[in-house]
Amino acid sequence: MENSQLQTDPEEEMSFEQKIFQDFNNAGHPRSHRQIFGQGGFTEGGGSAFPREQLVMLSLGLLNAVLLIAAFVVGIYCAKANDNYLQIPHSTATDLTFELSYLRNHSAIVKARLEAETALSRERESRMELKLQVKHQNTLTDELQSQIETLLTERASLQANKSVLEDSCGRCLPGWTLLKSSCYYFPNPMSTSKKNWPDSRADCVSRGGDMIVINNWEEQQLINDNYPREWWQSGFWIGLTDVVLKGRWVWINNVTEAETVYWRSGQPREDGLQSENCAVFLYYDDAIRTWYNGNCNDHVLNWVCEMDQT
Repeated sequence: MENSQLQTDPEEEMSFEQKIFQDFNNAGHPRSHRQIFGQGGFTEGGGSAFPREQLVMLSLGLLNAVLLIAAFVVGIYCAKANDNYLQIPHSTATDLTFELSYLRNHSAIVKARLEAETALSRERESRMELKLQVKHQNTLTDELQSQIETLLTERASLQANKSVLEDSCGRCLPGWTLLKSSCYYFPNPMSTSKKNWPDSRADCVSRGGDMIVINNWEEQQLINDNYPREWWQSGFWIGLTDVVLKGRWVWINNVTEAETVYWRSGQPREDGLQSENCAVFLYYDDAIRTWYNGNCNDHVLNWVCEMDQT
């Protein structure tokens, strides 16, 4: 029993290389054939003239040779591929580089264009807003200009009445002058709308007053100092006549004029150019000598109106 256990199977003692060699012989080389390989060979009956270790080394060498050949072939292929890549024309590479650069620059240009269009759109919107503001400002300017013109007209009117307002302080009507305690109206001495005595008095009455009545020396001098200084043909009618009784000079308020000192030398006359029944006031250096008489209906002159202050 023990002897049987100690005995090993010949197949178990066979090494890995022996098994490979045995399989090789079984596959294509019957052991009954006789082969010669170099100086040695396979012996009849399956024996080998080479050690097993050398056979394994030979197989590995062949495998390495195959691998080396394969690596050499692959290397040649890669070298050819690299040469083909390196043999690309310089112009083609330049074209590719230029195209790549163009695409990059074109991308930047497109971006810049979009930004410029956005900025332009904003500028257009700002311009439209400015136009609307300018139009609004022009409208306001036109309105202000119209108001300024209206104010200038009112100013001119106020300045025209300034002297009257300052002198009369509102106690006389516009166009009338306050002298002491009465208001006086002097028509423009250069005006062509002169009148005879009856029409002159009618004008004074229509204005709310009457022809001037000189009551005393102070008023006589006051009128002479403020009277427009013109020649006798531009004298002013006053409210003094002798229509009712020849030679008796009476004021329109039925007061008889007793003073004769205010008449010019030789006045009043009974005949000649400066004669007839109505008195005229004419400026003279000497305020005492300012009256003369004229034809009430034929002579046309300016006139002086008087009214009490309001």
